[in-house]
Amino acid sequence: MSALRAALFEWDLNRVARIGCSALAVFLARRVTDDVLIGLGAMVVFLVVLSIPWDIAERLANRSRDS
Repeated sequence: MSALRAALFEWDLNRVARIGCSALAVFLARRVTDDVLIGLGAMVVFLVVLSIPWDIAERLANRSRDS
């Protein structure tokens, strides 16, 4: 139980952004599509498109910290 409690309390900005991005991808996929399999495909596409800017910003921030 302590490992689960530690995982729940160790929320950082990266984890919150990933969860928000995933929730937005699911929401957009449900709004755009009607079929289950097409919705799953759309969710993956939206998730990739929404997570790319976050990854780029994170890499740029890490690069500026290392310099």
